[in-house]
Amino acid sequence: MQPEGVLSDARVRVGALVGVCFLLGSTGWLAWLYQIASLAEPSMVDFYTMVLGYLSQAAGIGVYMVVRRNAGKKIVSGSVAASLLLYVLFLDPATMSDSLVPTLAFGYVMNVACGYFQGHYLTCLAELVASNGRGIAFGGGYAASTLATWLLSGIDGGSLTTGASNLVVCVLLALIAGACLYSVSSLDGEFEVATVADDSALRALVVLAGATVVVASLVKNAGFSFPTADLSGEVDLELSRLFYGAGLVVAGIVADRDRRYVTMCCAASLAMPFLMLALSGAGASSVALWALGYLLFGFFSVWRVILFADLAGRSGRAWIAGASLLLGRLGDVAGTALLLALGESAVALVTVSAVLFAVASFLLFRLYERMYSPASGYEATGEEGFNPLVEFCDEHGLSKREQDVLYFLLEGMANAEIARELSISEATAKFHVRNILKKTGCAGRNDVAKLYNKSLKGR
Repeated sequence: MQPEGVLSDARVRVGALVGVCFLLGSTGWLAWLYQIASLAEPSMVDFYTMVLGYLSQAAGIGVYMVVRRNAGKKIVSGSVAASLLLYVLFLDPATMSDSLVPTLAFGYVMNVACGYFQGHYLTCLAELVASNGRGIAFGGGYAASTLATWLLSGIDGGSLTTGASNLVVCVLLALIAGACLYSVSSLDGEFEVATVADDSALRALVVLAGATVVVASLVKNAGFSFPTADLSGEVDLELSRLFYGAGLVVAGIVADRDRRYVTMCCAASLAMPFLMLALSGAGASSVALWALGYLLFGFFSVWRVILFADLAGRSGRAWIAGASLLLGRLGDVAGTALLLALGESAVALVTVSAVLFAVASFLLFRLYERMYSPASGYEATGEEGFNPLVEFCDEHGLSKREQDVLYFLLEGMANAEIARELSISEATAKFHVRNILKKTGCAGRNDVAKLYNKSLKGR
């Protein structure tokens, strides 16, 4: 494990890499989107960008994951630098052509390159940043890029997001991203010891996590558009991204403190489309609805990235981290396709979205129990149905979270180790340990273990 000063430095460096790479990707994406909108039939723009464009990004992430799994560190770093160069080279023909076919063709190659360097910063997050710092590293970097995107869109009427000016901005951003890439490459990882070493257990977790991300992304993408997409010009969509940035920062802080709370807020974000539909019909302010929606979706974005970063860290397989965005993009594609197919029938769209929301909620909390609540899987012993840890916690009035902490406390772990295992802050772990001591009437950690063992002998 690296010293705290290096850990803090890793958060800053990886956060900067996240922010610059995302700003580069979104700036080029907007220019490409505007160019397609000027050349294609309006009914096809979403299909070209949100379906085929996102599929191209997913392909790029997939290629990166394969390379990262099988190649050395120098080869990976070199290939990421090459993807930044490729992105800039293909940006010019993708955004400056007067014909739709080359705009699409070069744009899809550009998006593959974008997915490649996105896969890299997600892997760096899992490999180089400790679990209780990943939220703010990703959320903070992502939020900074969102703010920068808003500022760029407001300069000189948005001239920096189109044409030759956009190309210049993207070249500068690619150079900065290269500097961040070099800075991050000097860091050492291995913050966590693999705790999910069994291949079958890992596959089961990956499948559950993947299904959850895909279905949740599908719900978010299909549902968020239909209630308010056609409201009056009261809503400034660029300004609303500021609320998204605020949500990202808050979500990052919350995720680093306790994964339980960011999971709960993620579930709440998936319910937003239905709330928006109900409140917009009741005359609620569309500005307030969009602001609240983007604020909550910041939690969704942070949650799915942190989920796979944690899974990658615990398994010792850093390349798994890229699956968060790869699967998220596939969910986005499916959600957009669903929206395009059912967009003319609000009733059908609401019904399908409601069913998918129920499925996503079930998967979300099932996954949380498997990933962040290890005590729930504690083996039953003795007479049928007897779980010694649960019985002990019920006897002393310990909460579900205190039960999780007790599980590791009985393993002899220090507060810092408990915090790492549960993906909470050390201060939160210390708070729960104090509560356990108070509720059990014990003076110290060893006394809790003695009391627990005594309760087992009394059965």
